[in-house]
Amino acid sequence: MKPFPTLVATLALIGAGNMALADDARWRDCRTCHAVETPDGTVLARGGRSAPNLYGIANRPLAGDRDFGFYSADLRAAGQTGARWSEDNFVAYLTQPDQFLRSVTGNPDAESGMHVELRSGARELFQWLQSLSD
Repeated sequence: MKPFPTLVATLALIGAGNMALADDARWRDCRTCHAVETPDGTVLARGGRSAPNLYGIANRPLAGDRDFGFYSADLRAAGQTGARWSEDNFVAYLTQPDQFLRSVTGNPDAESGMHVELRSGARELFQWLQSLSD
């Protein structure tokens, strides 16, 4: 038996659980701007490049993707506080991005630059992203 087809079949089975959310409306909104790509270039969830890669987001510092250079000044300021993408921070940010940044930075005028608010499912989205990065 050739090892390559076996490897592909194994990876397909491992990824099958992750694909459920990849086809979900929550990810469809996110993938307009974001992708999930490993450091070696393996694409785990296709998406745009106009926002940071979400691979390894769990516990990463805010504005912490070194390969992304277009964070808003307010998100950078929030990152300078030492805040990290915990599950609770991720959920708070996706629910009300501007309010989250205002709370973290203390700046009442802070704006995120993100144009989507996810009213439900943010916790599941974080857990899915975390599972892709484990």
